Amino acid sequence: MSEIKRKVLIIGSGIAGPAVALFLKRAGIESEIFEARQTAEGYALSLSANGLAVLKLLSLDGRTFAEGSPVSEWHMWNGKGKHLGGGSFALGGTKSVFIKRVPLGMILSAEAERQGIPIHRGKKLQGVDTTGTGSVVASFQDGSAASGDLLIGADGVHSKVRQFVDPSARPVYTGLINTGGYSQGVSLPQTPETAHFIFGKRAFFGYHSDPTGYIYWFVNYPHADELAREVLMGNSDEERRRFLLATFQDDQPFIGDIIQAAETAFPGFLTYTLPTQPKSWHKGSVVLLGDAVHAISPSSGQGASMALEDAVVLAKSLRDISDLEHAFEVYEQLRRERTVKMYDLGERSDSGKYVTNPMQRLVRDVTTPIFLKLFANPNASDWIYSYRVDWDTPISTNFPSLQAHLPTASLREGG
Repeated sequence: MSEIKRKVLIIGSGIAGPAVALFLKRAGIESEIFEARQTAEGYALSLSANGLAVLKLLSLDGRTFAEGSPVSEWHMWNGKGKHLGGGSFALGGTKSVFIKRVPLGMILSAEAERQGIPIHRGKKLQGVDTTGTGSVVASFQDGSAASGDLLIGADGVHSKVRQFVDPSARPVYTGLINTGGYSQGVSLPQTPETAHFIFGKRAFFGYHSDPTGYIYWFVNYPHADELAREVLMGNSDEERRRFLLATFQDDQPFIGDIIQAAETAFPGFLTYTLPTQPKSWHKGSVVLLGDAVHAISPSSGQGASMALEDAVVLAKSLRDISDLEHAFEVYEQLRRERTVKMYDLGERSDSGKYVTNPMQRLVRDVTTPIFLKLFANPNASDWIYSYRVDWDTPISTNFPSLQAHLPTASLREGG
């Protein structure tokens, strides 16, 4: 294991930032987190068995389930109520969970602060510079700066750190806009621990009802133009709700009931992905993780889980390998192939959401059950949910050469 004492600067305090800080602390490596926002933002997400396995290493899985709602299966329908297929969200007794993004982030950040890891809020990154001695300096828009031995960019799909590492890797708008909300008081059939996904006539609708009847729901709808955030934020709740009711007026009536009963309809936000990852995940003493390096479609249901996997693998690489360049190379080799494969999964999942032509919808409804049987069965999806990191087993120093001989589905950390 590495005997070098390092100080790490972490940019971003969403999910990946506090997670990697906690693993670094366990490895005996000091870190500080710098977050642009004063208060957390975000809506809801699904966290799968592989992501929860990472939280279990931190003993945070229990708190996550207590804050969210467990999900063990899913079903897909068309807007008229025809069942297209389904599958499992659980593996080996580990369920997935629907949870609001802010509470999940707070679980992680609160634990980081409890363990003495500083989180500096209101620190919007201005730039990154490296020194002749190999250290790194982060400058912030408020005029302050911080220096360390290395810097981790966990600052999301629009990462400022990525611009330093590889400015050619740029996020792309996918043509889908997202919104959603939380509702209560709607009478729905009891389907415990189940998520439902519906291809409507004009948009895609997903929902999950917890044991109390509290409903998490979201919408993806196609829009060719890349609208400014200010335009989407400028719509009133009434305008957003009216738009959604019109969008789903020809689909199952309970969708409108859920929208009507919402506390509020979220302002829309655009889906961005990174179709091409950076040529290298690091540059000098600066490295990327999470959406900053491999942003994937929310349709994959794996964005947060991928970020958590990155966090433990990066921390383990830094713990076990003294040479920083080698540690970063091992981390990237362990993660790149899996994250590219997950990006492709998100692309396939998005494909049916752009369909609005009647003939295209008919073809989609006929082919989706076939697709699900081929790619959503337990054997085909095992590579997604069964991924585990053995924190206690050191990484072999010649791991990259060994790794080249392993198939994608068998990638595991541990030598």
